[in-house]
This record gives sequence, C-alpha cells and structure tokens, in this order.
Amino acid sequence: MKNFVLIFLIFPSIVLSQDFSDRWKGYFSYYNITDLDESDNKVYAAAENAYFIYDIPTQSIQTVTSIEGLSGNKISKIYHSKNYGLTCIGYEDGLIQIVMDNNQNIFSVVDIRDKISISPNNKRINNFFEFEGKLYMSTDFGIAEYSLQNLEFGDSFFIGENGSQIQINQITILGEKIYAATSLEGIKSADITNPNLIDFEAWQTEYTGNWKGILNFSNTIFGLRNNNTISTLENGTASIFEAVGSNVTGFNVSGDQLVITAANQVSAFNSELNMEAFIDQLQNTEFSINTSVSSNGQYFLGHRSLGLLNLQNSTTTTFSELSPAGPLLNRIFSLEASSSDLWITFGEFDQFLNPFPLNSRGLSHLTEGEWINIDVENLNNARELSNVTIDPSNPNRVFVGSFFDGLLEIENNELIQQYDSSNSSIEGVPGNLNDNRIGASVFDTQGRLYFTNSIAENQLKRLNANGEFENIDMSNGYLNPTETSSSKMVIDNNNNIFIGTLGDGVVAYSASTGTSALISSNIQGVEFPDTFNANPNITALEIDENSRLWIGTQAGLRVMSNPTAIFNESQNVSVSPIIIEDVDGLPQELLFEQFITDITTDGANNKWISTADSGVFQVSANGQDILNIFNVENSPLPTNSVRTVEINQATGEVFFGTPSGLLSYSSRVTSGNKTLENLRAYPNPVRPNYTGLVTIDGLTNGANVKITDVSGNLVFEEFVDGGSLQWDTRAFGKHKVASGVYFIVVTGEDQIETKVGKIMIIR
Repeated sequence: MKNFVLIFLIFPSIVLSQDFSDRWKGYFSYYNITDLDESDNKVYAAAENAYFIYDIPTQSIQTVTSIEGLSGNKISKIYHSKNYGLTCIGYEDGLIQIVMDNNQNIFSVVDIRDKISISPNNKRINNFFEFEGKLYMSTDFGIAEYSLQNLEFGDSFFIGENGSQIQINQITILGEKIYAATSLEGIKSADITNPNLIDFEAWQTEYTGNWKGILNFSNTIFGLRNNNTISTLENGTASIFEAVGSNVTGFNVSGDQLVITAANQVSAFNSELNMEAFIDQLQNTEFSINTSVSSNGQYFLGHRSLGLLNLQNSTTTTFSELSPAGPLLNRIFSLEASSSDLWITFGEFDQFLNPFPLNSRGLSHLTEGEWINIDVENLNNARELSNVTIDPSNPNRVFVGSFFDGLLEIENNELIQQYDSSNSSIEGVPGNLNDNRIGASVFDTQGRLYFTNSIAENQLKRLNANGEFENIDMSNGYLNPTETSSSKMVIDNNNNIFIGTLGDGVVAYSASTGTSALISSNIQGVEFPDTFNANPNITALEIDENSRLWIGTQAGLRVMSNPTAIFNESQNVSVSPIIIEDVDGLPQELLFEQFITDITTDGANNKWISTADSGVFQVSANGQDILNIFNVENSPLPTNSVRTVEINQATGEVFFGTPSGLLSYSSRVTSGNKTLENLRAYPNPVRPNYTGLVTIDGLTNGANVKITDVSGNLVFEEFVDGGSLQWDTRAFGKHKVASGVYFIVVTGEDQIETKVGKIMIIR
C-alpha cells in the first residue's frame, strides 16, 4: 500500500501579514523564553507568542510581535536560515510564519493550520531542519517539506504504520540518509535521494522505542530517548553517550557545540565530544531553564521567569539579563491607568469569582516609559492580586485588592501595609478567617477608600483618611451577604456607589444619605438578560459622563439611565438593553448575549467594551453607533478574549489586557482640558506624502472649532466632545483644501475663552 499526498502542492497558501505599528503598541512580556536559535552572531529568542533578536556584537535588541504581523498564538519553534536571510516561526496550531531579514515582511503560511484532513490536535510544529534549500518540518502528523527559495510546500510524508499520521519530534540528515525521531514508532530512516519519500514503505524503523530528539553532530547521529538518555546511533546500534538525570527540554547544535538543556542542568560538548560546559547553578536565582544555545564560547539560557540570560563562559554562575523590558507576565487580569502610570495585576479568579487554585504573581507598573516589576516576595507573598486603585491625591500611592490575602497599601513601589482580618475590620469567608477576598476599591471625592469584602457580613468597607476602617450598613442592599460574591465597583461624582454581584444584581449605596438598595430583576423597570438564575452575573460596571450606569453581564449589556432613582421610591427605575439597527435595518440588541468583561469611557464619552470571546467594541456615547470592532481578524490582538480595557485620558491611549499579552491603540480621543492654553495641531506642516488625519488637541469639552483659510473662508467646523478632534484636510468632507496657511479658531463652550492656532498644508 502506498500513500500519495500532494495537498500542499495543489493548494499552497501564503499571505503577507499586516503591520499595525502606525496606531498600535505592544507591551508583551519577554521573561518566559520557550525556544532559542543561534545564527550568524545573533540569538533568536521566542517568548511565548512574540520573539526578539539579540545581536551579540552590538548588544542591540529588535522585537517582533503581533504589532508587526505575528499571529499572537503560542510559538512552538523558532529557526533562522542564514542562507536565505529569513526566520521561520512554527506554532502550536500548525501556522508557519516567515519573517524576511531584508524588509521585515512577514508571510503567513496557513496550509497546515487550515487543512481539514489533519486533526487540530496533530498540527503542532515541533522542529525545523534545513537541507539543500528545503526546510523539513517535524510535526505532530508527520513531515512537511518546504522550499525556502520559492516559499512553497513540496510533499508531506505520513510515515506511521500503514501510512498513518504520527508525531515526529525532530529530523536530521547525515550522508544520504534522513532520520526521524517519533514518539511511538522509534527512529525511522530513508534514503534522502529517493524521489518517492512520500511512500511510507520507503521508511524503515531503524531503532525501536520512544524518542523525542535526533540530531547530527561531529558526523555522528545522536538520539534522545523519552527516558532522557542520549545515545550515539550507528548501524542499528544505540550506545549510551549521556544519561541525563532530569527531563531534557532542549537538544540542539549551536556554536559548533552539542547543547543539552535539562530541568537542572545545561551541558555542552565540543566536536571531540569532550564536555565544554556544565552549568547547574545560577547566582542568587532558581535554575529554571527551558532551552539554551552557545555562541563563540558564550552561553545563552532561556529562563522561565527572568528571560534570556547570558553567561560569558562555562565556569561562571553570574549572568546578564538580556530580555526587553516589559510586564512580568502576558496573562493580564486587570489594568488601572492615570495620565502617567499604568498598573497591571495578573489575578486571577474565574467567572464564578472562585480564586482557587491560588497563585502568587506580583505586580507590574509602567511609569514614564519605564517598567517596574514588583516580585511577589516583596509583597509579603500575597496571592490573587486582582485590582489596583491609584490614590488621586498621591499618584505614588496605590491600594491593591487581593482576592484571598486582604488589602495592600503600596507607596513608591514598596509595600507599606497589608490589611486583613488580623489587623483591620476585613472579614474572612465563613469558616476561614484567613480567606479575605477584596474585589475592588474606589476613592470618593473626600479621599476615602471604599472597597468590597466578598462573602462577608459587611461587604462594603471604608478606609478613612485618618487610617480608621469602617463597616458600611448595607442591610437593604445585600440579601445574604455571607453567601454573596462581589467584585466590580464604580462610584459617581456624588459618591453614589454601585457594586456588581454574582447572581443577585447590582448593590447601590448613597454616601450622602447612608442608604443602600438592590437593583435586581424583581424591581419594576429592570430588564436584565435572561439567564439560568433570576439575575445575571454582573461582570462589568461603568459610570459615563452623563451619569448613566453601564452594566455588563455574562449574557449581554444593559444601561441604567437614572441609577440614583433606586434610592427614591417616587422615581421610575429603568435598566434596559440598547436597541440598534443591523445592516438590514432590523432592530437588534447591542452585544446580544455577549460575555462582557469590562467597560470604560473615553474623553468623548464613547464606550470601550471588552468581551470574553469577541474582542473589543467601541460604541458612541449613547451606544447607537458601533464605531470600531477590534478582533484577531482586523487588529494585532492575539486573542478575542479581552479581560480588561483601560484608557489614559490625557493621551487617548487605550490599553487592552488579554490572557496573551498587553497592547494599546492610539484612539486620538482625549479628555477635555481646563483651558485652551495647550492648543496644537499635528502633523504641522502637513506634507505632500502624508495621507492620514490632522489631530487638533488641547481643546476644552464642548468647544467650537473652526478652520478658515487666510481670506476667512470657512472650510471646517465642529463642536468637540472631549479634548481632541480630527480633520481630514477636506473642505467640509468634499475636496482636499489647497496648499497654504489655515487658521484654527477655537471658542470655549462658555463663549468667553478663545484661542487661534495655525496649520500649514503643503500639497
């Protein structure tokens, strides 16, 4: 029986990836190095779903992420071809991307990923081996052959029993023989000159057993067994070369050395098969290495939490940390932004507000363009850090909610105090005094910190400016507080607080009257989404510029136009969906049955709504217009699961936190300024090759903006929402204006303050 498969020749598919660097930024973590390759005095380091290139002589670094066109999925293998000047990226899902050295163009090769006849579980790219212009790919289904000259697939080889698909872990070639290490059917070999390698019968099982690696070094074939024994292979005989005492995770030839990476050691052998290096200790840090390579006597180790490490020689335990700066992890849980700072937590609790199994992950802080990562050891090993609130009167001071270990006070990036049931009024869950679940916190206009204490008798607490804690009477808000989980919380300008619960609705509290209430489905006028329970799980809350309460649930979006009505029996309560028209003019509910994870408001009162599996939606102030939809298809988002969205109101930078990394988008929408003193327009001048929009910022909310030519002819006019607007350099959206100087005349909403600016247009 013969197995002839020519699918890759018949349906080749290669796509040029889009570069998003014009308006997007990536803030990925490069501290978990999953694979390395060494080529031409450079180290190529894969860090989960991005990679960077470290130039050894110049010590320079270049990052490549989804912003530049990478898929954002998990990288399984990285390889650089010096002969063809390109980098090959293999992914867990079978995607292959080719990055060209000369112009950094990224081509996506989707044949394996999209092939229906291959199970999704069998598409992983395990290894690359280059030979005579061909790239042989070891995959979970077999071997794929790819031309580096033409950038197209050749044959694919299914070499399992009777031509079945089988996991190939690594390939090598010596002389005229190709070897393939398989997980279940031993090491198979064939004549590389055989034009019919597609026939499984051309492949013979030369060494039985389970093998996870094979390579050619010093004219000798070395095989790596599943039991972590490395053997030399010759004429059907396997002779033990090295018995490694722990799991081998790296097995490669680099820098003219055979390099073996294991859980507790890195060893390297020269061409005479003498040991050149044995590294089993790193100064003042845990030995936690995924992979390693050598280059000119130096060793580069891929650490699981410290990134790329460089040891100058084989005898030292001191190292340099080479990874680009970034957050501790890619697994973003929550964000908190101000005009100068961004704080990141890594949580996490699940959709049912269950924090188990517990984790300890530290915090990351971006300030003035510099990353400050605070290890959990410097936070008293507090677990489940899930929320940060910046003190508006002291931006160097933040409070961090732990969903197990209470409330942390941090100033100047150092832990000042940890509050829990032992030293404050914070309560543990019933039956466990030490399980102190702080879900969210907010500052009121008087500088007092309110925070939620989930599954406790007194769920809302306040930390006063004098350092005293106070339990807030919420007897009319919570039905069964010791059985109710809560996390999200918002506050309006009048110190009215709204708290999201798991299945009970929204709890409200008025600080001015000291009264509480419950917004639930049994209140007339409340139209929550239909769910299994009487009330949905409240997953997101936001108060907008018009004091409306936006409510996200696991089953859709709701808006409460008059949230304070819940405190007044004479007022009608209204919680309802937003109804819009679809493309056919038919009414439909905005974000119908979407799992809403977060909501935030920009300077123009537009809403940015993140979802669990559909990306991020930007909608107009009233929700009637969808302004943008960002997902993996049209943006550099690495996943459609976006957990949190936050905005720097001063710059208009919108941050998206996902389980696969942190990114941002320049919305060019800022909050309104107090005066027109900082009015500006950019770019200025507008040169002939510029095709984008002109941004005018430094505006006050509600200001009138007019643009005229030097003769006073009006070419543009608009009232601004927020602190900025954009002009397409057209006369009222029609023809492009001619070259010349144009005046920008801005009048404040009060009709008193006026400012005039200039912009030059060059056609």
